[in-house]
This record gives sequence, structure tokens and C-alpha cells, in this order.
Amino acid sequence: MIRFVASLLLVAFTSVAFADDAYLDDRSTAANVVRSLYNAINLHEYARAYDYFTTPPAKDYAAYEKGFADTARVDVITGEVFSDAGAGSVYYSVPTAIKATDSKGNAKYFSGCYTVRAVNGAIQEPPFRPLHIDKGALKPAKADDYSASFLPKCGDGESVDPVADASIEKAKAMFVAGQQGLCDKVEDTRGGINEPEVYKFRYKDEGAAAEDPERVVTVFAFNCSLFAYNESTVYYMHDDGRGMHLLSFAEPHLVITHPKGDDEGKVLQSMKVEGFTSSTELINSEVDEKSQTISSFSKWRGIGDASSNGIWKFDHGDFVLMSYQADPTYNEEMDPIDVIVDGKVK
Repeated sequence: MIRFVASLLLVAFTSVAFADDAYLDDRSTAANVVRSLYNAINLHEYARAYDYFTTPPAKDYAAYEKGFADTARVDVITGEVFSDAGAGSVYYSVPTAIKATDSKGNAKYFSGCYTVRAVNGAIQEPPFRPLHIDKGALKPAKADDYSASFLPKCGDGESVDPVADASIEKAKAMFVAGQQGLCDKVEDTRGGINEPEVYKFRYKDEGAAAEDPERVVTVFAFNCSLFAYNESTVYYMHDDGRGMHLLSFAEPHLVITHPKGDDEGKVLQSMKVEGFTSSTELINSEVDEKSQTISSFSKWRGIGDASSNGIWKFDHGDFVLMSYQADPTYNEEMDPIDVIVDGKVK
């Protein structure tokens, strides 16, 4: 029988260490404890793996070690982690899916929730107990369930996102340095307010196998400037390949004409696309993680009868303009015209 336990306290989905990995025994964070556990399992150092648990999931060490007799490797993906404070401890709930492969190459799949516990070091007495795995249970699952989309929901506390926590200060520093003089809200961010909204977008590389982990990028949205009837937002994105960078969004360059004598622009004579520009600010924008899109709606005057709106879809690490409409008439009616449909000029 294949026996395995543990999880990975990372929002970014990560593959575990395999037999050729370097030795890792890092108990400084919950994420590193679990990474160390799988490092021990894949290196067949079961005594070390056994020690990461408060109560090991076997009657004794001999039974625990025997449970891995036919285990060749273990892969794991995890979902959004939640924390909840208890009496002198913090508990982390980790949704987990596992792929366990035996010596013959046969794979079995399991999923469930694990709890990682951090006991307040100030109230401990020797011997000190570092961050450890408190409890958990994985149940048999289908191969199709070995996906970030089918992970169980675990915990109802506060979301834990070490990747975003590590990146947010860098995003704020880049916003303050790069948007000085361009965004009215820079001084607010410098002063500790105007914190960014944080979003996650997930994707797989083209040609990736079903069991390959997803890539995760973090998007930070900063309020830039507030106008009479519009509000602008600036976006930064962090990914492993490009690090933290300012996002720029493609927009069509529209050439609009009105009939002679129509000084108020109430009637449209023609509107055509002559190339594309890009902008680092989106007006009245909204992020939808479910559809993986960012949309905008720019009012050209307060009542919104003249306006433009666009939708940019996240596609393999970039935001691509998929839809754009414009209403260039100030006729007190809202009648937008399609300019870009399904990513193509109409």
C-alpha cells in the first residue's frame, strides 16, 4: 500500500523535490516545512519525514516507513491556504491533491485538507517545537481531480498568500517611483494608504501535460487618479520569468469624423482604426479572476453618452485586447459601436 501525507503551503502551485534534489531541512516557514517533508520522502529519509508531524499518521515508525516501501515519487499541488488563530497557535488549512507513483510506474491520486500548526514560541518550554504538521487526511481521487480547479476548499479563516505578501512592497515601491507626477494617489501610497488590490491569474504553458503544475501570476491594481466622472487604475504584475513589471494595454487608435456643421458631434460620419496605441492606465476598470479578464469603461463626458470600453483577456502570461467598443456621439443616447470583436478589427 502506498502511504503518504503532507502538503505545500504555497499559493503558487509547486512540484515537490525528487530523488536527485539536494537535501532540504528548513523549518523556518510552513511552506518550507512541507517542502522539506516531501524532500525527505523522495530521498527515502523517513525518520526525518516522521519528525515533521505532531502525531505521525501511523501506529509507530516501523509502520510509517513500511507504508512507503513501494513509493517511487510523490507529486503535490495545493490551493489557497487559510489561517485561523487558536489559543497560543496559528493553524493553516491547506487544500491538497497528490499523485503517488509506485515502482512500476502506476499512479494513484488523493486529495484532501491538511492542517499546519505554528505554536507561539514565547509560551513554549524546552524542547522547542517549530512549525509542524498537525493533522490531515487525503482520500482517493480520480486522475482528473489532480488539478488546481478541483482542489477542495479548506478553512474559513484569513487567506494566506506568501507570494503576494513578499511582492506587495516591491509593487508599491515601483508604483511610487514610476508614477510620481503621473498619478495623484502616489503620495497616498507613500504614506501608507491606497494599498493595491491583489489578484491571481493561473495558466499552463502551451503543450504542458495535464499533471504539470499551473503557473501563477500576481496582479496588483493601484488607484491612480480620480476625475469628475472617471477613475484611473495602474496595474503591475509579478511572474517568475519577468519579475515585477508595469502592465500596458493595447488600444485602437480611432479616427472619428462628424458631418460639417455638427460642432457638437451628435452625428457620426465615420470611425475607423488606424493602428494601435497602448496605455498604462485603464479608466473605471474591473478585474474578473473567474473569466480572467480586465475591463474598462471610459466616459467622455459625465452622462456617459459618449464613451469607450474594452476587455483584455489573460492569455498565457499576457493581457490581450479581445473586445473594444466606442460611442463617439454626444447625442444623449448610449449606442456603442463594435470596433474589436474576438481580438479582430471589425
